Amino acid sequence: MYADLHMHSIHSDGTNTPAELVKIAKERNVSAIALTDHDTIKGYAELAACAKEAGIIAVPGVEISTSVKGLRIHVLGYFIDTSNTNLKKFLSNLIDARAEATRSMLEKLNRMGMLEYQWDGVLNHAKDKEWITSLDVFRAMMIDGYYSSLDQFKDFYKKYFSRESPAYTDVGVYSGEDAVEIILEAGGIPVLAHPALIKDDSRIEPLIRKGLMGIEVYYPAHSESDKKRYLDMANENNLIVTGGTDWHGELTEWPVLMGETGISEAMLAKLLDRNYNSK
Repeated sequence: MYADLHMHSIHSDGTNTPAELVKIAKERNVSAIALTDHDTIKGYAELAACAKEAGIIAVPGVEISTSVKGLRIHVLGYFIDTSNTNLKKFLSNLIDARAEATRSMLEKLNRMGMLEYQWDGVLNHAKDKEWITSLDVFRAMMIDGYYSSLDQFKDFYKKYFSRESPAYTDVGVYSGEDAVEIILEAGGIPVLAHPALIKDDSRIEPLIRKGLMGIEVYYPAHSESDKKRYLDMANENNLIVTGGTDWHGELTEWPVLMGETGISEAMLAKLLDRNYNSK
């Protein structure tokens, strides 16, 4: 594909640096990429510099991960103003809330006797990282010899930090509508990520009313019927169509390579045009 508009780096829950993402994109002949780290824009400057040198189009992006009462809605923000003060404050609040939820879960797991590891150890190994989650708990424990491979993370997450865990704590700070609103305020284009994973299309209409401008139709977990349904929804509501692999490096959930899922040059042109006309 010409453009892969959904990927993550070490600044959230990916295993590649922004520079490595550009290198992989170059090797895979991907012409345009968007770094959409969860709730942080920390890696964009490095990605943009490396992409410019490699002759690859870099799209400013973020994936805002909301979770309220068990309902998880992720909203991608493209062409955001990365210097926008309110966006930075919004993301900072979300990052702090997620770290607090992770700390709370770890402490519960300790009290339950399910896991023996202290939050200070996580912070020590995470160092200056902004986005601290269960992956950072796992990485810290792996460094300290409790685990030997990233391959063990999925089982670790499911047992201790997923909604199935008795220690689960909801982040519960912002809604999907809040995410759409802040992306618009930051001059960006809000796009609903992997809509089929929400498992309830009735949740999409309130986002459209709030100003949602696009929908991620092309996604590794979407079936052909999913793609058709969301293409129809995009056409009916004048939404931009986007796509990407949701690349996480070694932790990519789907058997897909960067660029295997994405959008064409013509589709990217529509996104660029919407960005230009929305300013």
